[in-house]
Amino acid sequence: MNLGFKILTPENWLEPDDASTSFVRLSASNGKYRPITGEQYLNDIMKPGLIEAVPKEICALFEVARGAMAYGYFFYPLYTLACEQLFRVADAATIHKCKVVKASRSIITGKFEERLIYLISGKFIPLNKEDAWYATRKLRNKFSHPERQSILLPGQAIGMLEHIADEINSLFSNT
Repeated sequence: MNLGFKILTPENWLEPDDASTSFVRLSASNGKYRPITGEQYLNDIMKPGLIEAVPKEICALFEVARGAMAYGYFFYPLYTLACEQLFRVADAATIHKCKVVKASRSIITGKFEERLIYLISGKFIPLNKEDAWYATRKLRNKFSHPERQSILLPGQAIGMLEHIADEINSLFSNT
C-alpha cells in the first residue's frame, strides 16, 4: 500500500524516508542542486530556540516537538506531527503567560481564543502579532480535529518551527 511515506519495518526504520531525500538545495558555491542531507535538515531545525524567559514547561514541550521534527528525515510524517505539537505548545504558552500576568481563572482555563483576546487587549501581544496568533489558533484547531492525514513539506514545518519560536519568545520577552 502506498501512503506517500514509508511504511515502517524492522529493516527500514533507521533509513531516511524517500520523501525526505527527494528535496534539493542550490549550492551557493557552485550553483548546482544537491540533495538536502539529514544533517542540513537538523541544522535548520536546531536554529530556532526559545529565550531564557520562557517557562521551563513550555521549553520542554517545544523541545519535544523540535526533536520529533528532527526525526522527520527518517519518517516523513513526523514533520507534520511536530508542527501539530507546536500549535499546542503555542496554546500552552498563552496559558502560562496568562498565569504570569494574573489573569482570572476563567481566562486561564478558557478557550485559546479567549486567552488571545485577553492578551491582545492587555497589550501582552502586540497588535502587529494579532493575526499571526489567530492563524496559529486556527491551525491548532484544524490539526487537532483532522478528517484525514495531512503531510507538510519539511520547509513548511521548519518555517512553522521558526514562527512559533518567534511568537513564544515575543510573548515572554517583556516578562
